[in-house]
Amino acid sequence: MDYWNEYTETLPREKLDKIELSYFKNMFSYAKSHAPLYADKLKGIEAAGIETIDDVKKIPFTYKEELRKWQEDVEPFPYGGLLGVNIEEVSTFRQTSGTTGRPVYVPESYESWQWRIESWCHILWMAGFRPRHRLFLPFGYNVYVAFWEAHYAAEKVGCEVVPGGALDTKGRVNKIIELKANAMAGTPTYMLNIAQEAMEMGVDPKSFGIERMLGAGEPLPEATRKRIEATYGCKMFDHIGSTETCGFAGMCEEQNGLHIVEPFFLVELLDTETLSKEVAVGEQGVIVISALGRRSFPIIRFNTNDVAVKGPSTCGCGRTSQKMMEIVGRVDDIRKIRGVLFSPKTVEQLIRSEFPDIVEYEIVVTREGIMDEITVRVEASPQLGADDAEALCKMLKERHKIKTNLSCKVKLEPEGTLPRYDLKAKRFKDMRGNH
Repeated sequence: MDYWNEYTETLPREKLDKIELSYFKNMFSYAKSHAPLYADKLKGIEAAGIETIDDVKKIPFTYKEELRKWQEDVEPFPYGGLLGVNIEEVSTFRQTSGTTGRPVYVPESYESWQWRIESWCHILWMAGFRPRHRLFLPFGYNVYVAFWEAHYAAEKVGCEVVPGGALDTKGRVNKIIELKANAMAGTPTYMLNIAQEAMEMGVDPKSFGIERMLGAGEPLPEATRKRIEATYGCKMFDHIGSTETCGFAGMCEEQNGLHIVEPFFLVELLDTETLSKEVAVGEQGVIVISALGRRSFPIIRFNTNDVAVKGPSTCGCGRTSQKMMEIVGRVDDIRKIRGVLFSPKTVEQLIRSEFPDIVEYEIVVTREGIMDEITVRVEASPQLGADDAEALCKMLKERHKIKTNLSCKVKLEPEGTLPRYDLKAKRFKDMRGNH
């Protein structure tokens, strides 16, 4: 079987468009009548006026800041005006990373969670994951969604899942060897890190017997994908998604772009200048997503701020879904570091609100071997003694990890070392080149 759902994955384009328009109108009406955010946002707009896919562009975008706003002091806690079902139907809590501001809390009913899992089943099946695979997931899942989705979807497609959260990298290498895992999913950076740890232990990563991997959490350039494949002697696949939207596109065995999981999602790729026109194949567009079957957390025309190159609706695998050939990056200046979205503003807010004895700072991101490293250089008030300055650095390191979900080094610099700025400060330096 080459398809998870052969019927939907091979539908002619015009039929997909017709189905998605119908689903969009249904979700539009549902969101407007059940989620306060959309009751307010869509006031005066009726589903009857949405007659074509182009009419969808008349509907206003949803922005992440709005999601935060509608959870601030809005009942029911903690989901506020985003909740689309009775709170007693909520069975699972998730949240965004909070790297660009306050986290968005995401409610999942059992029904909506199963919808997410079904979408992920398409992603895993496209990438060749089958019941013969013992899938090792080398992460602690916590309140973040991606590896929970991967775990439950892998079970549904028939894989045997090994959660590897409560282990360090060496322990994970040993567990992969012990259990003869033959599949993995994780950030590309960490896949390379595991390989490096294995080699330092005198183990060739090819000896693991890994057949295939799925990348998550950070971009997967072609060169990195091929390096991972050469290192492990396996096939490496990619996907894209978010907490707000779910995983919405994945790579098939052709390994040439990402298929949008249709008709689960209506994905628009809009011109970066006006955000009003669908781009042509080969052009870059901003990804705007409507999730078409998720009631507990309705999302309509969510502007992701991600930019992708639009691909064709044809593929050697036989699927007819729209493809994205390349994920270019973010519209704004947010960076992906070790698979996590990182905003320098978060660190600025942390230092200014909690560390008054830090008089100046600078954030430097470098790549040491295959791992990204964050160094926060700080100058402390000259009134602080050596012991107090050391304690301050230790506390900043701990709080940085909590606030950004990323570890860092904190380097105490002598007074006057860091530059001062009269105009716009440039305290963030990304030295990784083509990251």
